[in-house]
Amino acid sequence: MADASFDVVVIGGGHQGLIAANYMVRNGYTVGLFEQRRELGGGGCTESRPISGFIGNPCAHVAGLWASPCNQDFKLHERGLEYFFPKVNSSMVFPDGRCIVSYRALQWDKETGMMIPQDDIVQKNVKEVERISPKDAEKLAWFAEGKVWEWGFAAMTGLWNPPALPGEVDPIEMLIADPNSGLERRHQFMTGTEFVSDFFESNELRAHALRMMGSAGIYPDDVPPLLVSLQNVPTQILGFGGGVYVGGTHNAIHALQRALSEEGGQFFVGADVDEVIVENGRATGIKLADGTHVEAKKMVITSIVITQTLARHLRNVDLGPKGAEWRRKIAKLRVDRGQIFWGHICMHEKPDYIAKEWNPDVDEGRWIFMGDADIEYMDQEYRFRNQHIRPGQWPERLYIWEGTDSKWDPRYAPPGKHVSLLEEMAFPASWRTEAEWMQIKKEAPDHFLKQWQRFAPNMTWDNVIAANIDTPWDIMHRSDNFLEGNWGLISGTPSQFGASRPIPDFAQYQIPTIEDFWMAAGSCHYSLGLTGWAGYNCYKRIAQKHDLWKPWEGRMY
Repeated sequence: MADASFDVVVIGGGHQGLIAANYMVRNGYTVGLFEQRRELGGGGCTESRPISGFIGNPCAHVAGLWASPCNQDFKLHERGLEYFFPKVNSSMVFPDGRCIVSYRALQWDKETGMMIPQDDIVQKNVKEVERISPKDAEKLAWFAEGKVWEWGFAAMTGLWNPPALPGEVDPIEMLIADPNSGLERRHQFMTGTEFVSDFFESNELRAHALRMMGSAGIYPDDVPPLLVSLQNVPTQILGFGGGVYVGGTHNAIHALQRALSEEGGQFFVGADVDEVIVENGRATGIKLADGTHVEAKKMVITSIVITQTLARHLRNVDLGPKGAEWRRKIAKLRVDRGQIFWGHICMHEKPDYIAKEWNPDVDEGRWIFMGDADIEYMDQEYRFRNQHIRPGQWPERLYIWEGTDSKWDPRYAPPGKHVSLLEEMAFPASWRTEAEWMQIKKEAPDHFLKQWQRFAPNMTWDNVIAANIDTPWDIMHRSDNFLEGNWGLISGTPSQFGASRPIPDFAQYQIPTIEDFWMAAGSCHYSLGLTGWAGYNCYKRIAQKHDLWKPWEGRMY
């Protein structure tokens, strides 16, 4: 006999699990959510960083959840979640004092979720590009007349929907099939460098776009999923992007938890799920590590990475004739893209960029990217040199970006002080020993500051109060989901994207031989920061199968 019983049991209390749980509660089901750690949130966390008195987001920083329909479906703005959108979406600064400033060109209505493009700001962004490259400005002006909306619509509907089944519309395929879309089938096989070089004429615009792709776990010489390319080129440069979580990323989790609790759901922390119980081919509950048996009358939903799901939670389950092959494929999933250096430096004075002479708004960027417009280096050497970082062996050039949220939200730092988050691309945790990672971690602030000073000379140790840069080793030990320190769980390469993520047979958020077992983890389509795509898309398939609430009917997604 079970120790507890719910209609729906959810494994994992990160944002994906919370989103799926909220939709199930809204349908009138009793829901119990079980989280291994002592606090909900997973990567949606905010802590004292890098020292007491300052706060930082150690996993998810740029607010992408604002575009999720769950904001309106559960009125998260009434449950404590606020976003702030700086007037500049991104800045790319170069060591010669020039920069590309992309102003935010989208208004968002938190009540309805409506997104209203601001054409005057788009044209302002085109003018900014014209200062660097008239040819690229001409291309962007043409693009802004209509193609940007087509590409943006395809990207958004592709991310906020499950992979298309036969007979369903695939937005990317529609674009490729349209001879006037500006896309060709060959684009889906191009490396990032090839794609941006085909679109832009200047190395400055190319470098900007490539570094944006880097935050999706894609090196310039990698082939990105076409949807990722659409999301970054040129929509970001025209001013469509993320924001700031007011008070920290964890407020998104607080709001989702409030929605769950206020509508009748329950959650349990310190509850380590050891096994999913499968009887006669159907998921009927879970067993915790302490032996507690929890019944699931209707279904089990997991938000745990697929490798752990198979290796631990379903270790004793016969998956049928294809089970051994599925386990083999999952064990061989690629996880070597998506590792980063990610940490915080707090300071007396905010960075003072030399590029402010070019555009005084440069430091208003949500993202501030820094680097040389050297496409040959980015394509041929950047990945190699970054992946060969060792104690005492660092590249002469890095392509870091920073976000100083204390400029907009005083909660992040004491009065008159500031804290910045910094990111640079890295490599899997197992490629170095623990001792090597500890030394690399110790050296990282010196090398980050050395690069930063090229663009903001005041970023010296005299201006720094404290620093703490996490390595892939640190990230791997934060959560079992972050395989090899991969913040996207598994790599987001074309072979593991969309209808192939994590493998084709599991792409519709189910294992075909287990009834009533659903996967809302980011190792299904899709995970990139705290966006909630997988949790929302998994619920869509559940709702279609069980004829549940379909709030997306009548809206874009």
